[in-house]
Amino acid sequence: MGKSENTLVALEAALDRITNGKPKHIPKSRKLSVRAVEEEAKLGNGSGYYYPEFVEKVKQTKIDIAEGKGEYVQPEIQAVRSKLKEQKRIKSNFKDKYEAEREKLALFAAAQHHLNDKLVKALARIDELEYENAELREKLAKLKRSKVVSIK
Repeated sequence: MGKSENTLVALEAALDRITNGKPKHIPKSRKLSVRAVEEEAKLGNGSGYYYPEFVEKVKQTKIDIAEGKGEYVQPEIQAVRSKLKEQKRIKSNFKDKYEAEREKLALFAAAQHHLNDKLVKALARIDELEYENAELREKLAKLKRSKVVSIK
């Protein structure tokens, strides 16, 4: 293979790496252009323009990516945007779960407060009844003592 063919192979490989989202020498977020492919292939400025069919291929690939045809990796901005949407959805789900649990907890606390109030009333009633019971036992004891008749 001659130098011209090697250059074309390097450009093609660089274009494939960029379209697959795995460039080695340029950032993933960089727009697709002939210059970006040249830099990815580690070639000089303008060397891609010696191959008009390659320039057309880059333009067509750029159009395909813009139209969303084929299996091209999303640009970094879209990837970040989709990641943020996912995080927002997860955060929203957690927030909804948190609100539901908080509501359950509020209802549980209200029920506990209600039961505690009933318990306090029941304990007060028990104290009253125990006091009344003690008084009645005392009266009964006095009554039984007063009915005691001496034996002659």
